[in-house]
Amino acid sequence: MDELRDYRARLLERLQAQPHELAEAVARVPAGEWHTRRDASGVSLHQQVSHLRDLEARAFLPRFRLVATEDNPALEPYTSHRWTDADYRPDEPLEDMLSDFARAREEALAVMRGLTPEDWTRPGFHPPSGQRTAQWWAERMYGHAHEHLHEIRSLR
Repeated sequence: MDELRDYRARLLERLQAQPHELAEAVARVPAGEWHTRRDASGVSLHQQVSHLRDLEARAFLPRFRLVATEDNPALEPYTSHRWTDADYRPDEPLEDMLSDFARAREEALAVMRGLTPEDWTRPGFHPPSGQRTAQWWAERMYGHAHEHLHEIRSLR
């Protein structure tokens, strides 16, 4: 059980570090290139951060809260991976998006820090993913941000 406790502690540390890592990665790109630097799929740095923030605040955080606090909730599916594109605002200040991402992540971490070992294994049903635990959602939050951080760091 100590291994699992240590794993979760490391996961919380990695989750806590990501907002700072994202801000650092963005700071390495000149502000004049936030809309022109694009990844292989043609998405700009500004769009990447908007997407990251939106999924963190509007998808992961609410779903994580439900799974962490309710008995076997039924979660709504995403319409697609890029479902937030319709709400994208190119004129939104990137600094605001970074702050929003950090705020949503801190809210999730506050919930995570209060979880008992049993709470981490509490399930919720998410189509099409199926039955997923609070721990799976925390790992998914980390993995999603990690993937986009890698893309942002590799923008040419």
